[in-house]
Amino acid sequence: MNAFKAKETWSQPEVVPVRNRDQELVRFVGRYGLVAMRHVMEALGVGQTAAYRRVGKCINAGLLERLQLLRSETGLIRATRDGLQYAGLGLPVASISVGGAEHTLRCATVGLEAEQRYGADRVLTEREFRFAEQIEGRRIAAAKLNNEYDRPRLHRADLAILTDEGTIAVEVELTPKAPKRLRQLIGAWTWATIGKEDVVEVCYLCAPGQTRRAVERVVEKERRFAEHIVVDEVPPR
Repeated sequence: MNAFKAKETWSQPEVVPVRNRDQELVRFVGRYGLVAMRHVMEALGVGQTAAYRRVGKCINAGLLERLQLLRSETGLIRATRDGLQYAGLGLPVASISVGGAEHTLRCATVGLEAEQRYGADRVLTEREFRFAEQIEGRRIAAAKLNNEYDRPRLHRADLAILTDEGTIAVEVELTPKAPKRLRQLIGAWTWATIGKEDVVEVCYLCAPGQTRRAVERVVEKERRFAEHIVVDEVPPR
């Protein structure tokens, strides 16, 4: 992924060992929340028949479940509570809305591409680093926002990539945001990269057309300060 520019070196984070392929599958699904069969095939490096067979086995065992959320996308799966425990994840069952399903699936596509470049144990989904933040008591891929009451709240990236230099925060933008909201978010990420935060780069992966142009306009206006924010096109489904 050309948008990721930070040095490709890292420290080795602690990971839960995978005991078998079923656990590997369920852990992958649980990390991302919702995935399609094409993601399973890529993550496990298997063909369609083998992927469906293994997914079916895990569904029968109560570790995975099928969801019908999108007419254009069949074969969507989510990890159950038993599956998350089986995979050694301390995460809740993913709450996926119809409106958010496409974004969740695209994040899985982006995450898999990042995993191929950096390694699966260097890429954290939002579900993972939210949980890690609670345990470690520190922000991993989040920027401070101020509301009208001047009480800071956090905006979290969709994915985090851990490197020796710091964290690359990845934002997946599929639809245009209101200009005011976009300026607020990019401004917050700008301060996160130039302040004492651990975020060293923010990568906006955008749908082509209006969505990408809107992000590029704001970044260009803030270019003097937003030098650590890059904009690229989101990979296709």
